[in-house]
Amino acid sequence: MYKKSSIETAKRVLAVTTSLTLASLALAPTATYAQEADAAVLDETSDGGLDEIVVTARKREENAQETPIAVTAMSGSMIEDRQIANVAQVASYAPNVNIQPVGNISGSSATLTAFIRGVGQTDYNITVDPGVGIYVDGVYVARSIGGLLEMADIANVQILRGPQGTLFGKNTIGGAILVNTNEPGNDFELKLEAATGRFNRADFKGIVNVPISDTLAMRAVASYETRDGYQRRLLDGGRQGNKDSFSGRVAFKWEPTDNFKALLAADVNIRREEMAANYLIENRDSPDLLQFQTINGRVVSIPSAPFAYNKLREGAGQCGAPGQLAPTDNPICYSSRWVTGNIDETWAGGPNRSNFDLWGTNLSLEYDFGNVTLKSISAYRDQKSTVDMDLDVSPIDMVGFSSNVRIWQASQELQLTGKILDDKLQFTMGAYYLKEKGKDIQPLRFGFADFLSGGLVDNDSYAGYLQFSYKVTDRLSITPGIRYTDETKRYDPSLSVITRDFTAGIPGLPYPDGVFIQFSRCLVGQNVPQLIVGGPFDGFPDPTCVASATNPGGNHTVPAFEVSVHSKEWTPALSVNYQFTDNIMGYASYSKGFKNGGFTQRTFAEQFTPSFKPEFVTSYEVGLKTELFDRRLRMNVAVFQSDYNDMQIVVNEGIAPKVRNGGEGRIKGFEIEGQAAPADWLRIDYGVGYLDAFYRSIDPDAFPVNLNSKFSFVPEWTATLAANATVHESEMGKFVLRGDWYHQSGAFKDAVNDPRLYQPAYSVFGASASFTDASDHFTVTAGVTNLSDKRYIQGGFVQLDSSGVAQATYSRPREWFLKVAYKY
Repeated sequence: MYKKSSIETAKRVLAVTTSLTLASLALAPTATYAQEADAAVLDETSDGGLDEIVVTARKREENAQETPIAVTAMSGSMIEDRQIANVAQVASYAPNVNIQPVGNISGSSATLTAFIRGVGQTDYNITVDPGVGIYVDGVYVARSIGGLLEMADIANVQILRGPQGTLFGKNTIGGAILVNTNEPGNDFELKLEAATGRFNRADFKGIVNVPISDTLAMRAVASYETRDGYQRRLLDGGRQGNKDSFSGRVAFKWEPTDNFKALLAADVNIRREEMAANYLIENRDSPDLLQFQTINGRVVSIPSAPFAYNKLREGAGQCGAPGQLAPTDNPICYSSRWVTGNIDETWAGGPNRSNFDLWGTNLSLEYDFGNVTLKSISAYRDQKSTVDMDLDVSPIDMVGFSSNVRIWQASQELQLTGKILDDKLQFTMGAYYLKEKGKDIQPLRFGFADFLSGGLVDNDSYAGYLQFSYKVTDRLSITPGIRYTDETKRYDPSLSVITRDFTAGIPGLPYPDGVFIQFSRCLVGQNVPQLIVGGPFDGFPDPTCVASATNPGGNHTVPAFEVSVHSKEWTPALSVNYQFTDNIMGYASYSKGFKNGGFTQRTFAEQFTPSFKPEFVTSYEVGLKTELFDRRLRMNVAVFQSDYNDMQIVVNEGIAPKVRNGGEGRIKGFEIEGQAAPADWLRIDYGVGYLDAFYRSIDPDAFPVNLNSKFSFVPEWTATLAANATVHESEMGKFVLRGDWYHQSGAFKDAVNDPRLYQPAYSVFGASASFTDASDHFTVTAGVTNLSDKRYIQGGFVQLDSSGVAQATYSRPREWFLKVAYKY
């Protein structure tokens, strides 16, 4: 340790006025720290330059600057320094990456919406797969619900941009997010941490590492985080948008010989939280019970929940006659009186919960034969969630649902990696299997009817892959790879039925059981829809319809039998890289990604179970990775073009969102990212990304999306900047200032580009200061997140014709925190 003069300290403080600690490497082929990266960092800092970054993006450890892949990453210490609490927050440090901790129309506090380079998925239902693959210690996380991973005791996070269809082939057409936890070590370790902050924040975390013997070690972590909701419920004084989460993990590592390693881990995450904070932007009554729309030659009926509630149910006789809108001065009616005008206040009523339970186990076995290593990863994950969502965002019980998901997955992967031909040829080959089974039963209230949505899923995915890198010369390498996938997805919607029709027995209508029960009889399972043509009931169901054989009871919303989709696909990849100098490498790559089709579970009187086809992304990329000025500056550049075919997008049709194949698109862009160490005490991370995403053709079923529509969750520009400065160091300890800035340009939050879900360009700032004593045992950190209190839309839902609702979830406001940590 050494003393610094007050003048020098002041200069350092002034030098970091833009400071940021949260920026990643954001771009092209920059890097990530592998499981031993933190130790590598300590070894490398003595020369005063940037740390060497080790990545596992090709399932083997290698220098990121020599890896022909666009990858951004952070070590565990970076995650702690930047106060990253979950996987969604890492997006703030990676250009062309957009991750939000919500799912459109989900209401869940544990759901993730992820887009990388313009490719992702907004639908969270279990019949729809995500477009960005998340892997925890090599295990694929199959569902968006539960994808919002906690960042406790993390070794590193790696964000691989672009299709990863060979080595990480399961639904990684946009990219992959690799989360690696810390393994048990050979030294005793203890870490304790407590934090407080705004909204009565109270966080506690404990980590212990115990070497049980010379060959066996144990590591355990427990984390509890709680804070009040930031949105106030005016009806009952409650809150929405809180956090109440416990997560834990215990792992054992056994190394009886130098060649063999076994790692057994189990983890759990329990949440007992409130519904996500949903703000009512606009609501709309309708003068008609039914509207009709022609889509690709099909006539689609759009029933109005506000009309049914206001004119036929509780508001009948008080909320206006048919043809009139409901008055805004009567609290019995559903009207614009329930729009608060304050995003932190809501009139939402009804149940207020978002519960989530997850447990899993992972067994990894690895044997080193010398030049060849065999690895087995066996895993099981079981999760359930219960979410109640007040979709109408008012005290009136008109539109809402409960989502009850119970699903498990079991996976097995075998990997064989090695080097042959005097290390000129490095290869990775493997086989993969995933079994997934579960259900999602959603009781829905929709003004005009109560019904059940959802069903059972049963999925199997088999794959085999091979990739090798061959050194043609000392400077030139070529890496081809290919993966074969055989995947079957099954869906049984037999439980989807109309349980109550509020139009039953209405005078003047020839439907004693109700209009919508009769729609079911005339549409579901029928070879030809039986609707009235002409007259005052044009488009209404034929009163003489009888139920079909696949519609027992006459109240099913889709035919009551299991349906399936089966795909067999090859996804190749090829890259060539050339080492111009020891510090400059260029590469060019081609890759293809694939994501299977599926089914829409939000259905109401459908002739057939709605399905959609697989989607594909083919990407072409060139990049340059450089380290300059004695490794004081690292700059990586990537330019790419992605052709996107049979895009799976979400559009509103009838009463609810449905996944449709939207057509063909193209995404062009570039990324620049890197790091700088102008002085030993200062580190700067930076990145900028640009995307030009547009449709080349549109499928008619994607109406109202057209050639001029913008991609959802795809801002044109993203930028990140972070600074980490040790401004004072003496015999007493070390004082560090950190700061971060993240910016993205405007973007829509849905495929139909509803202006209510357009988020204009915004910037988010954060700052913190920490002091670590000379013994390196105690650290105190104080900081502020969202320093400028910028509130931006994270997701939302608009369906004014049917549900009468336009709503959105906004980001958390400015929050201060104080954290005390001890390590031994």
